[in-house]
Amino acid sequence: MSQTTLSTIPKLLIQVLEVNEIDARAVFKQAGIEFDSIDDKNHRIPMEDMATLWQHCVKATNNPELGLIAASLFHPAYLKGVGMAWMASANLEQGLRRFIENSQLINTAMQIELLEKQDELVIQYSPPQSRQRVSPHPCAIQLGVGFFLKMFRLAASKNIPATAVYFTFDITDSLPAYEEFFQCKIYPNSTMNGIAFSKSLLSELLPTYDAELVELNEIAIKNYLKTMKQSQVCVEVVNIITERLDKESVTEEAVAYRMNMSKRTLQRKLNAESASFLGLLTSVRVSLAKQHLTTTSASVTEIAYLLGYSSPSTFARAFKQKTNRSPNEYRQQNT
Repeated sequence: MSQTTLSTIPKLLIQVLEVNEIDARAVFKQAGIEFDSIDDKNHRIPMEDMATLWQHCVKATNNPELGLIAASLFHPAYLKGVGMAWMASANLEQGLRRFIENSQLINTAMQIELLEKQDELVIQYSPPQSRQRVSPHPCAIQLGVGFFLKMFRLAASKNIPATAVYFTFDITDSLPAYEEFFQCKIYPNSTMNGIAFSKSLLSELLPTYDAELVELNEIAIKNYLKTMKQSQVCVEVVNIITERLDKESVTEEAVAYRMNMSKRTLQRKLNAESASFLGLLTSVRVSLAKQHLTTTSASVTEIAYLLGYSSPSTFARAFKQKTNRSPNEYRQQNT
């Protein structure tokens, strides 16, 4: 499945930027993300674009612990029906398991495991399993770990202490900020990103428990997941293009053949999802171009031909139409 996240997460970053009195629209433009598109409740953002957005937000605020700020401002509404169902669950563990079960609604790249260690329950993020997966920005990991603490405290209406927090990266220079937020033992340079809680605390009945509200929100969750599944043709086309683009020229006919259908059938199915092959191909090319520009030293000409463009000028024109910047400008601003 294509890696995307709900547009509500960028909305959280807008709130963070506004708290810092920074023009969020300008930052989104620098990151190549259409600001107004996130008002669409069903809109989803590619994970590579989110990684870029985090980079620009950190640069604009000069705060490498921006994810902790985002976690402190987190609200269940940012998780759509999943957040409301969590709040209305019988206890924290039940709400947590309900969230994990439906986590693909929030982030299709998210993989979470629960590990039981004596009297502790450890919430662990699994690492990316393939080269197509986008490595999350450290601030995204800060938010991903910190929001569990915030959600537990909101649902329980009291201070729920974590027993330990783990990060795979070094936070020595910023350790006081982490300790102030989590108020427990922090383990940097760990083998995982995660947070641990006492199992007994997670089993207490919540004051916000409402079985009827849980049921209503689960209906909303199922409807949204059904909508996502109806877009599987677009997802499959994007995956095929991504897998093959750096190896060969990808055509609509070749993709249709790979999907065991005719070109006309593919066009009809994409049209039903308000999409086109050319539009998806361009989106994938631009996304891959961003990765090449920021993580490799390949020239613009090399990237253009690698992505199947007929000339560097054609590539540059398509890239600027999508990002409002030339490839060289994008590289200079993001490296």
